Amino acid sequence: MLDTVLKPDYFPEEKLLANYLEMLPGIVWRIDVVNNEITFLNKYAASPEGERIRAILQNPQIPQEVVVPEDRERFQHCHQLIRRRGRTACSFRVSTQAGEIKWFKLMGMPDPIHQRCSIGILLDISAHAEAILNSTDNIKLSTKIDLVDTPVLLVRFVDRTVHLANSAAKQLLGYDERTLAGVTLQDLFRDNPDTELYNVYEGLIFSDHWNGELRVTDSLGKSHVCSTRIQAISMQEENLLWVALSHHNNCTACRGVPVKRNETVSAKFSRSSMKRCTSVRALLKTMLKALPEGAPTSALLLSRIFIRENYVAVTGVGEPFDKDPEDFEHPYEGSIAESIVRFKQANHTVADTSKSIKPIDWALFIPRGIRSYFAQPFFVTDELAYVLIFCSTRPDSYDPDFEAPLRELHDDFITNLERCLAKKR
Repeated sequence: MLDTVLKPDYFPEEKLLANYLEMLPGIVWRIDVVNNEITFLNKYAASPEGERIRAILQNPQIPQEVVVPEDRERFQHCHQLIRRRGRTACSFRVSTQAGEIKWFKLMGMPDPIHQRCSIGILLDISAHAEAILNSTDNIKLSTKIDLVDTPVLLVRFVDRTVHLANSAAKQLLGYDERTLAGVTLQDLFRDNPDTELYNVYEGLIFSDHWNGELRVTDSLGKSHVCSTRIQAISMQEENLLWVALSHHNNCTACRGVPVKRNETVSAKFSRSSMKRCTSVRALLKTMLKALPEGAPTSALLLSRIFIRENYVAVTGVGEPFDKDPEDFEHPYEGSIAESIVRFKQANHTVADTSKSIKPIDWALFIPRGIRSYFAQPFFVTDELAYVLIFCSTRPDSYDPDFEAPLRELHDDFITNLERCLAKKR
């Protein structure tokens, strides 16, 4: 029985949050963009010059005095986005009174509670920056851009194709390494007016860089509004464009087709192919082929549930599971099936397995690179019998509020599954 004596405000949320903020190694702030007021939410001083560093966000004159000239435009662009309640991040250098150069990172986002405010943090990243700058010259360029936690692309100037991308960019755009090599700037920026692209190229010609907002199109044709900085650089005798992106929208707010959508059946698929299957694995492969081109699902799992015997038998298809045996057994306790039964779920969706604490995720999904999945249960005489699991190597691939992927085929799938299982008995 739950203890009803303790109230939800036994530990007031505000007090807990204040304690957490005091522990952060950075200046946490909130800006009221209507009243033009800044509030500092913790007492952290970023350096012995803490008050002077805080003033960067408060006094417009201070950045002109302390931010190194090469970084002022980047800082001002970031600060303007904060004043417009945009999502943004930038790194910049500050000259201290002692004549030293310190690196800082400014990050901001719309305050989710106060609709007229931006909230964010200002961090001293000098140690991190110096570690990068002091790294050996022969370190791979791909390693260097992967040290940047926001999306970065390196694009060849000669043909505008992508040369390299860091992990954040690959996640945002949804391309694998091989496909990304054939993507061009025109592909990425195709949802922008020609006049805007003309301004980009004009900026690159006359000043070697361009800052502004662009719509960036991913592999599924979805458009993401990003603050974009494009800088011309020369690396190993090759002229490149450094394209840095700061994503404005959360996934549900992206323009175009919503990021979270569950796939329907490909128009090219024929149900008769399911009737020709003679094994569970063949049936799962047929279901996998029924997905439309560009679908995020890269693998399918069928979990057969044996509650009384305390185990589930899993069969998978798709590259992440190709080497696994059929009917591989896992404990029922801690399984997806147990969660479905215990909480009476219509489906079980995990948006990002890297945040999971479920044993089955760490045993089955995470080691094989599965980042999100949608599990659809099937009941026989009111008892859970099967769970069909759609797996993606990208996070946030499924919407739990939509119908399950391939919903139109579920009845046919179960009919043919029972037929295939009957042959094994």
